Amino acid sequence: MRRKKYISLLNPFEKQITKRVLQVNPTIAPLRKEPAKTIISVYEYNATGVTEEQLDKVEDCYKYLHTPNISWINLDGLKKTDIDKVCTMFGIHPLIAEDIFSSGQRPKMDDLNQLLFCLLNMLYFNVVTNSVESEQVSLVLGANFVLSFQEDASRDVFNPLREKIKTAGSKVRQSGGDYLFYSLIDMIVDNYFVIMEQLGEKIEGLEEDITQRPDNKTLAKINMLRKEMIFLKRNISPVREMVNGILRSESYLIEGHL
Repeated sequence: MRRKKYISLLNPFEKQITKRVLQVNPTIAPLRKEPAKTIISVYEYNATGVTEEQLDKVEDCYKYLHTPNISWINLDGLKKTDIDKVCTMFGIHPLIAEDIFSSGQRPKMDDLNQLLFCLLNMLYFNVVTNSVESEQVSLVLGANFVLSFQEDASRDVFNPLREKIKTAGSKVRQSGGDYLFYSLIDMIVDNYFVIMEQLGEKIEGLEEDITQRPDNKTLAKINMLRKEMIFLKRNISPVREMVNGILRSESYLIEGHL
């Protein structure tokens, strides 16, 4: 019920200007400043064991292409040369490589070269600025691997999944790469509700200020929250279609247990 409450907060902004904002789908990616280093972490696992490794260079990823186990390869920090190398190694289409390195994309999915690709935004609430921040995340599912590409090495929402991978008998350890792929998307989406609850608390506080202590700053606070809600909706709304695209996919990579 709490989730429904905050989802409903999005409805008041169904205005023409909001619709125009939500329809923006940039075709020219803004320039991205490359990080000094790409941090590569790998979890390789099956039902009986798991190994965790930090790789020094992207070329070391190649050994996980043909392993019989499930491999989750996560790259933090997006460098064009590193992305191109990984995509070449794993047979990822050049157009997907461009999407991975781009910024400002709407959530999307593609089924190319017997691989499933998803792009969506991981959201965070900055308590200092009282604003919603986003980080673009790209996921690629192959026969026995999942690649994840993140912009920011300092934060993500995947730690609970890492703990599940380390836990013997967990569902992710008993399942294939498609379940890992699903779990990564699920954790990003679950965090949307956390953001909505945080914004909901700000709205409740603002409602109290309006009724008890109205001042000249109230309108500015209302406009700020409205912009954050529009930003939130712009990131969340396309995710449903992205997930529906995965469900409609006839890819052999997806099994029925999702």
